[in-house]
Amino acid sequence: MATDGMSLWQSLFGRGGANTGLPRNTNSIKVLRVEQATNLVKHHRGVLQLDGLRSITPTVAGILARYRGVIFLNGLTSLPVQVATKLAKHRGPLYLGGIEDVTEETRQVLHDNPDVHYRDRGLYEESADMTDLD
Repeated sequence: MATDGMSLWQSLFGRGGANTGLPRNTNSIKVLRVEQATNLVKHHRGVLQLDGLRSITPTVAGILARYRGVIFLNGLTSLPVQVATKLAKHRGPLYLGGIEDVTEETRQVLHDNPDVHYRDRGLYEESADMTDLD
């Protein structure tokens, strides 16, 4: 348990908006600008939950990829390959549970990083393995 008066919850999931100018509940963020993403990456600690986002730009994706920790972006329902390419550089678990339509090119980009989790990843890996057998 943290000894500086921080609750266990805060030590696990971060302090949120303490220094970022953003709400403590990062899931409530609907739009994330470059400056805000930069502040989150610099100041947020713990799990970064951004499930309120429905889309992000490639620039914001590149900034978020520099975050050291777990990221949830389950509010995204589609993922352009430009955004996927940036997010796939993230070092750590990245959850994209809301992605529904993924192009083959985007799947390949995401597949290259085993820490990126998205719907149907297992099915894609199985089909890729079957192709390797031919």
